[in-house]
Amino acid sequence: MQQFGVIGLSVMGKNLALNAKNHGFSVAGYSIDKPEVDALAKYEDKDLKPTYTLEDFVNSLERPRKILVQIMAGAPVDEVIQRLIPLLDKEDIIIDGGNSNFHDTVRRSRELEAKGIHFFGMGVSGGEEGALNGPALMPGGDEKAYEEVAPILEAMAAKTPSGQPCVGYIGPEGSGHYVKMVHNGIEYGIMQIICEVYDILRTIGGYSNEEMSDIFSKWDESALKSYLIEITAKVLKQKDDLTPDYVVDHILNEASYKGTGNWMLEDAIKLGVPITVIAEAVMARFMSKATFRDDPEPATAPEKAPEDLVEKLGKALYLATAVSYAQGFEQMTAAAKAYNWGLHYDTIAQNWEAGCIIRSEMLQDIKSAYRADENLQNLFKAPFFDKVKKEDIGALRDIIKLATDAGIPTPTLSAALNYLESIFNPNLPQNLLQAQRDYFGAHTYQRNDRPGTFHTEWYEEK
Repeated sequence: MQQFGVIGLSVMGKNLALNAKNHGFSVAGYSIDKPEVDALAKYEDKDLKPTYTLEDFVNSLERPRKILVQIMAGAPVDEVIQRLIPLLDKEDIIIDGGNSNFHDTVRRSRELEAKGIHFFGMGVSGGEEGALNGPALMPGGDEKAYEEVAPILEAMAAKTPSGQPCVGYIGPEGSGHYVKMVHNGIEYGIMQIICEVYDILRTIGGYSNEEMSDIFSKWDESALKSYLIEITAKVLKQKDDLTPDYVVDHILNEASYKGTGNWMLEDAIKLGVPITVIAEAVMARFMSKATFRDDPEPATAPEKAPEDLVEKLGKALYLATAVSYAQGFEQMTAAAKAYNWGLHYDTIAQNWEAGCIIRSEMLQDIKSAYRADENLQNLFKAPFFDKVKKEDIGALRDIIKLATDAGIPTPTLSAALNYLESIFNPNLPQNLLQAQRDYFGAHTYQRNDRPGTFHTEWYEEK
């Protein structure tokens, strides 16, 4: 009998099955797509069993059955669950490892709990390579089920520099998929920030692809060390097979997206969380498909670039990246309160330290900040990040000025600056906004000199 089962054997599912096998667990695999099962069968031995029917798959698993569903999110997951239910026993465990909407995960969790079947949703990050060699895993839902499966998941997960597995119980119901959604939103933010820095380097600095690759490589040896910085350095120097040029110079500048960023914005609006960097990153992808491309490109003027351009860009990049993380954690804090989830933010940061797309050195400082204060309401209230803000905000301002003068759009860099200059500003002009609302709609207002709710008769009827 096999210890672990995987349904869905495309690249991610197959690699996760092989990952579990490589860590000493016996695995069964099933897919409705016969060629996918055939591909897994090439690795068949006593610890890896391909199956061609769902009944054979379920019957091959030891009890309580532990089943990872790794298929396209949405209706396909519901269809597989409905097919599984008659074949399972009480106490069996289903794990949804796809990019499901957390609302669906909450619903499925409650439906299966009523049938005595354990369920949890688990975010998986790290792409194809991570799935095989160690992903970051974000499980949330039935805690008893997680404890049953934890030894397998801890073996499969990536490990932090200190050897800790990048997996840990997130919280109840849909919280695991919620955290994965936030992970993807932060990823949107950081990627767009890097793109804006690249645009400034090539347009204002006049740097070549090779020179920019070297700059990103040096940043990857500093506090900016991260997976996204590392791959940016590699992407920039990749030569094209079809032309004598670089690949990046022949890629159409239109960005695609799959929807998790949109989900994050929808819930941020519902919760009233100002995730401005992430919102602008999502809009930048929309904007790339809506551009008319009529105007001439901004002129390169390296002779006008300040000598400390790269140094200031590094500081701006670090601070804006910190804002992207901070906004993600701010949204998770609001969600935990709204949905009654007891989230452990230090564990979430640890889960992201290795294996996932947003892994970075900075996450160690984020983890430390939440361990020092588990009730931290904003990352920039932690001493380390408060110091970063004070030291680097001047560089961020200077970079945005340079870009504005050069005609370079900086939606996320500007959003990061505006966020920092808003949330710590005691003198925002929303007093006027409330006066306007009270004027035309009698919406009332609060005062800063006495308690209570007030309304003013702003004009006299004629």
